[in-house]
Amino acid sequence: MSLRHVAHCPPGTPFYDRPAAITGADAFPAATAEAPAGWTREPMGEWTVLTPPGLELPGQGWKIHVSATERTAPEVLDIVSAYCTSRSLLFKFLTSPSMLMLRNSKYGDRGSSGKFITLYPRDEAELETVLTELDALLEGRPGPAVLSDLRWGAGPLYLRYGGFKLKLGPGPNGAPVPCIEDPEGNLVPDVRGPSFRPPAWLELPPCVVRALAERSRGGSLGDFPFKITQALHFSNGGGVYRATDTRDGREVLVKEGRPHAGLDDAGADAVERLRREHDAMVALDGLPWFPRVLDWRRGAEHWFLTREFVDGNALTKETAERNPMLHPVTARDTAMPVAEYTAWALDVLDRIEAAVTAMHARGLVFGDLHPNNVLIRPDGTVAFIDLETTLPIEGHTGQAIGAPGFCAPAGTTGTAVDRYALGCLRLSLFLPLTPVMSFTRHRSEDLLAQIAAFFPVPEGYADQVRADLGHAPAPAGGPLATPERIATGILTCATPERTDRLFPGDADQFLHGDGGLNIANGAAGVLWALRGAGITVPEAHLDWLADAARAVTGPRPGLYDGLAGIACVLHDFGRTDEAAALLDRAHGLLPTATLRDGSPDRSLSGGIAGLGLALLHLGEDTAARELAAALVNSPTLEERPGLLRGASGEALFLLAAGRDDAARVALVHDLELSRQPLPTPWHRVQLAHGGAGQAIAVHHYLAAHRDPYLTAVHDALLTDLTSQFHPACGLFTGRAGALAALSCTDDGSAATARALAELRSGLEPFAVAHENDPYATGFLGDHLLRLSTDLATGSAGVLAALTAPRTAVLPYLPAPAPAAVPAAG
Repeated sequence: MSLRHVAHCPPGTPFYDRPAAITGADAFPAATAEAPAGWTREPMGEWTVLTPPGLELPGQGWKIHVSATERTAPEVLDIVSAYCTSRSLLFKFLTSPSMLMLRNSKYGDRGSSGKFITLYPRDEAELETVLTELDALLEGRPGPAVLSDLRWGAGPLYLRYGGFKLKLGPGPNGAPVPCIEDPEGNLVPDVRGPSFRPPAWLELPPCVVRALAERSRGGSLGDFPFKITQALHFSNGGGVYRATDTRDGREVLVKEGRPHAGLDDAGADAVERLRREHDAMVALDGLPWFPRVLDWRRGAEHWFLTREFVDGNALTKETAERNPMLHPVTARDTAMPVAEYTAWALDVLDRIEAAVTAMHARGLVFGDLHPNNVLIRPDGTVAFIDLETTLPIEGHTGQAIGAPGFCAPAGTTGTAVDRYALGCLRLSLFLPLTPVMSFTRHRSEDLLAQIAAFFPVPEGYADQVRADLGHAPAPAGGPLATPERIATGILTCATPERTDRLFPGDADQFLHGDGGLNIANGAAGVLWALRGAGITVPEAHLDWLADAARAVTGPRPGLYDGLAGIACVLHDFGRTDEAAALLDRAHGLLPTATLRDGSPDRSLSGGIAGLGLALLHLGEDTAARELAAALVNSPTLEERPGLLRGASGEALFLLAAGRDDAARVALVHDLELSRQPLPTPWHRVQLAHGGAGQAIAVHHYLAAHRDPYLTAVHDALLTDLTSQFHPACGLFTGRAGALAALSCTDDGSAATARALAELRSGLEPFAVAHENDPYATGFLGDHLLRLSTDLATGSAGVLAALTAPRTAVLPYLPAPAPAAVPAAG
């Protein structure tokens, strides 16, 4: 699961969004009350900032953070607001209780957790005065610890050294990051790690030295008999560690719980859930499916649970390695045969059901049954882990937390919660797409039909799933994945009143200044797709894009993730002057486009190749050829395979610029790189980073050149485009991308026609009818947590795959030579 996406799933909307965008209704009174005389109050993202008159602050210094729980936050804010007003002290606070809850939640950022209010003392003398006086006023009120800071006293005050005013400088990967100045005036990253680490060159004030000394005298784990050997996982609620029992040398697992942090939807913190896990394992002691408790204690304010270490792999990993449907067609020999996998999966499900039944017999509900909470031991037996949501059946009121795709519908209680999750497991072990059921429950029937068509599941299997899920199939309706309904759904979602985005898209919209504007995730890509489908685009939408592009701060130069692509789209709509200005700006930004190692970005998505294609599209041939020459003369190729970020995209640009020999070198490099043992998603059948995009690049080369090696690769890539499983529907990373690639490389055969039809029909499970308009269709974006309309992950990409001509499956790719793909030899 992507924590970035989870963090952009605020309640009350079916779309990814900024959490701060919908928190106005529950704002703290201080966010809307009249500001003190002479003060200014302004919103700043999730924060509200209050500035006294005539303030002059240094660019950097010691800042104070105030922590609070949901219960104490209103009172703490009142106390701190009154204090700061009396001292004319600049401060900011999270605008609403929902923002505080999100920041302290289980999926919140560890580096930001606990930061409720920030104060900016003018100097070191005021720092000590404020800490001393405010500590007395807050009287040790509780709050989650701020991991990046040094705690002051026993209350909710923390301090760190950092920037007061935003200064951007180069980070470790070359991208701009917030910085502070060292004594020589050089910009260095303002690091916000999970521990207090002031700059090495900084002389610490006496009050900070005292606080450090006090911390060193703090609590410990005492005679803790377990030696930590490896950190396995960190979350906002604490860590999970591999350890050794120093008494007998056996391996154990230690789990940490942070007070007041890692909150679930019911407000329970990590310590409360860890205590539940301890109690559940004690109650289940002796059953072979559950690890045994070894130790339970408090130390240094945190709680620690030690249990038996379970040797095994998560069911998710085992399924990914064994399930033949999840493998590309040409790699199925690395998975189990279909019949053998079916027998294995059914046996695992029987073992899981036996464990659930035994748990229920002891009066407990698991409450969070999903593949990552089930381990497969080397002998094939199963073990349940992470029992922090386990509660008694009696009085059970439902789930407060649950994995997407396995969480029971609202109102489900008791053992029915686990039965529902078991039904989802019966689906996901064969076809892991159960999150689609969170939006449309009857999609279980689509999944069952696909499972029955591929796997020899026994008669009655579908009825067993329906019984676990607790619902009968819905009546069949008309198809949702039609161009007309998709276009209607896109236009219905437009929000021209917003300045950050016009159409809702992926969470990446909110990570960059141009995220809501660009081709990949923003308005430019949506408008391009609508135009290609023959849909009339409102002039107001074009005005929005032109105005937003002109005003954007911190943009990138890229074709798909920056200004060059926006320029091309505006040019196609007749906004030629605005397009020319943006292209000039993009060209000037190109030197800032770098990779993590600081080398130039040569890619199609954000670097030289993409800008070169934009220049060709807008008739700037001379400038494009200069970029092509620069690529040829600097032969360092991309070290990530694929069309958008790898050398396949570079090859497409070189072909378009007449550098065919260099294009072949880039293609071969990209294909060889894909054979290395890299982690997913490079080996997936996807357009952005996998074989679907490479198939397009190879097809373009073979349209003009006879090449036996690339022809053989081409055939294998096209075979993989017929794979049945895709984890998403989007153009860049899902089924629509495979459809677009196969359309681009269509050989006119009956087999290809059948494969295209199957890819189109397979889009239907990802489609969702809009709540207020049954004739408007939306699509689930990447990770299937929210709807998206953007080109990369959502409706616009699906629309493009269904309607775009063969030569325009992606914006501004060059058209291949008219010759057919030659045969090998």
